[in-house]
Amino acid sequence: MIRRITLLVTVFILSLSSSALAADELDSGTIEGIVINGTADGGSVAGQNVTLQIFLDDIEIDSASTETDAEGQFVFSGLSSESGYSYQVELTFQEADYYGEWFSFTEGEPVKSIQITVYDSTTSEEAISVATAHTIIYIQEGSLLVEEYLFFVNESDRTYIGSKEITAEGDKETLRFYVSEQATELQVSHGLMSCCIVGTDEGFSYTMPVLPGFHEVAYSYVIDYASGEHQFSRGVIYPTARFDLMVQGGSTAVVVDQLTAEETLDINGTEYSHLTGLGLPPGDTLVVQLSGLLGTNGERTLTWVIVTLVVLVLGFSVIFRLRKRRFQPVESVDGLEQKRQQLLGEIAQLDDDFGEGKIAEEVYHRLRIVTKAQLMELMQGIREKGSDA
Repeated sequence: MIRRITLLVTVFILSLSSSALAADELDSGTIEGIVINGTADGGSVAGQNVTLQIFLDDIEIDSASTETDAEGQFVFSGLSSESGYSYQVELTFQEADYYGEWFSFTEGEPVKSIQITVYDSTTSEEAISVATAHTIIYIQEGSLLVEEYLFFVNESDRTYIGSKEITAEGDKETLRFYVSEQATELQVSHGLMSCCIVGTDEGFSYTMPVLPGFHEVAYSYVIDYASGEHQFSRGVIYPTARFDLMVQGGSTAVVVDQLTAEETLDINGTEYSHLTGLGLPPGDTLVVQLSGLLGTNGERTLTWVIVTLVVLVLGFSVIFRLRKRRFQPVESVDGLEQKRQQLLGEIAQLDDDFGEGKIAEEVYHRLRIVTKAQLMELMQGIREKGSDA
C-alpha cells in the first residue's frame, strides 16, 4: 500500500514538472532587436524608448517597454510563443513613429531578431515630389466619379515632419491634396488616416510624417454635370514626374493642353481614353475638357486600371523597391474589422488565382505585397481606434 502511494505521489510530481516545463517552453520567446539610424551622420539611437505591443488573436492585450543601449540594441524576453500570440515593436524618434514587422513565434524558433530603421527629421519639404499620379474618371449619368491615385516620394534620407501648424493641437501639415471646388462625396480609399486629415480651401492636408521612400494615397470624389460637355480643373501641388489621365468610355472626347493623347486602353472590356504628361511643375493647373458625355453603368475596375498603368509606366519597379508601402485606414472600428476580413479574402483569392495561372507572377507578387501591407497597417488602425475609445 505504501509503495502504491509513493508511486502515485511520484507520478503526480512528475506531471507537475512536465506541466511547468511545457509552460516555460511556451514563455521562452525572446526578441533581440536593434534600432539603426538611416540618415547619414544621423543622431544617436541610444536611450530610445521602445514599446512592444502584444496581441492575442489580433486583439491587443498588453504592452511592454524598454530602452536601447549605447549601440541601439534592445531585448524583450519571457514572451509567449503559444499559437495566437503576435507582436509588433514601435518607437518614436524625433517626432516620427516607426514600426517593426508584425510577427509570431514559430515552433523551434524561440528567438526573433528584428531591425528598425529610423531617420533624422526635417522641416523642409524640398525632397517631396510625386513620382507618378493617376486621375481616373468614371462617367455616370449626371455625374463623374473621379479617382485620384498618387505616389509621393521623399528622396532624402530624412523624415519630413512639416513646419506649418494647421490645428489648435499643434499638428503640422506634411502633405497637401487638391480637390476640385465642384467636388462632393470625398472619400479616402487608403494611405491616409482620418485622424490626421484637415480640410483646406484647395482640398485637404495630412499631418503624419513622411518617411524616406514613397507613400501611396488614393481618394475619390464626385462632380455633377448637366449637359454633354463639362470642364473641371485638377491642380498640381508638387513636382510630378509623370501624370496619367484615364477617362472611361471611348465615345467621350478628352482635351487637356498640357497632356498628350495616347492609344485608347481596353481594360476588362471597358475602353478608356488615355492621356499623359511628364514633368508637371507645381502650381500648374490641368483644365480637362470633356464632351460627348453619356451616362454608363459607372462600373469601377480601379485595381486593374492601376495594374495596367503600372505596367505602362517604365521605371515603376525601381520606385516600388524604395520601401514597403505604408497604408492607413480611415473607417470606424466596425468598418476596419470588415475591411480586415475583406483583405484576408483578397490575399486568399490572389493565391488561388496565381496557383491557377490566372495572373502573371510579377502582378501577383506586387498585389500580394500591397494587400499584406494594407492588412498590417489596418491592424495598426484598429489598435489606435481601440485606444481612443
